[in-house]
Amino acid sequence: MHAGKKKISEISREKTAATPRSIAVLSLMKILEEKKLSHIVLRDALSAYPDWTPRDRAFVTRLVEGTLEYTIQIDFILNQISKTHTKNMEPLVRTVLRMGSYQILYMDKVPDSAAINEAVELVKSQEDKVFFLSGFVNGVLRSVSRDKEIIFQNLAHTGKTPAYIRYSVPLWMYDALKKVYGREETERMLAWFLEGEKKNFVRFQDGHCEEMEGDIVHSEAFQRGEITIQDYASQQVGIEADPQPGDQVVDVCAAPGGKSCHIAALLEGTGHVDARDLTEAKVALIEQNIARQQLTNITAQVHDARTPDPTLLDDAGQGTADIVIADLPCSGLGILGKKPDIRFNASREGIRELQKLQREILDTVCTYVKPGGKLLYSTCTLTKEENEDNREYILAKGGFTLLKERKFLPGAPSDGFYLTVFRKE
Repeated sequence: MHAGKKKISEISREKTAATPRSIAVLSLMKILEEKKLSHIVLRDALSAYPDWTPRDRAFVTRLVEGTLEYTIQIDFILNQISKTHTKNMEPLVRTVLRMGSYQILYMDKVPDSAAINEAVELVKSQEDKVFFLSGFVNGVLRSVSRDKEIIFQNLAHTGKTPAYIRYSVPLWMYDALKKVYGREETERMLAWFLEGEKKNFVRFQDGHCEEMEGDIVHSEAFQRGEITIQDYASQQVGIEADPQPGDQVVDVCAAPGGKSCHIAALLEGTGHVDARDLTEAKVALIEQNIARQQLTNITAQVHDARTPDPTLLDDAGQGTADIVIADLPCSGLGILGKKPDIRFNASREGIRELQKLQREILDTVCTYVKPGGKLLYSTCTLTKEENEDNREYILAKGGFTLLKERKFLPGAPSDGFYLTVFRKE
């Protein structure tokens, strides 16, 4: 059961009508088979169908994100039912079975019969080599539906189902988190990623934070720049930076600009925020945020944070920035609830490579801080390598004093986040 040279997502698009379920399958194929980023795939998929109802858009989002969240667990279940291992299935069949199983097991408002019938029809609509597998798909999904109660009993039985399967994360990730946080806290965090109430936080221009429900981005308050979607923990960067009137601020990895714009708003039109990122596309996102919020004391530019910038040093080689924000690229384990594909994209080796990148950036940007100025280092991950170990790396460089360290664990009250504040002596 192997796909031909042509991408299966292209085959499916040619053969399948654009229904919410078919678009969800195509999106999952791109994410799981072609390794594209889930938030970008979903954004592009939904923007291609502007006439869809809010209900259809929400349904596609739930199908894609939910299937991604439970894929590791669902594969474990499918491999107990099917004689063909998921890794040996045709990619389309594998994806349809995953999405169908998710609906049967976790979407109470979707009748099992509808989930099964739609899955079978999706496979039947394909070319001959996949078409004949519709009976296989029908049989497997009917087994999932029939054995639903037994499946959940087995999932709850610690002797029959490993913990990493229950929480649908890779074994290495479960073990790494348990080593740092212990079993009980690790399982609480992982359960929150799967089942916890995900709150939308917005920041008002005066700086206060509130929870808000609904279609925020289409609200008049958002369009006018009066509110900005920004996670509660992320907002603490601007608060802990505590910018004073006239401060010169550099945000070295700023996209999409939430923290930079927050600090610019706190400066109330004084000083200047220099928001930077690696590519034109990322800088464009920052500029969109600046324009929407009508901020006048912030500019955005393309700059590789690893490359020293002599314009941020004085004639004596000292830094000139009152505040440097280093919210650096990381493994993102603290935001599994928002980006479920991190389960498949993160790795032990990737974390080691990210730590090297973070330290390369820190070696450069620490020099920009003026004597008496502040450096804020933050990530949205939970690993010791990217958080506490880098705190010690900064202190070992000499010349910096740790003023504050804050760690937000997932669900308390929002995403996982790590934040440190240093003062340059």
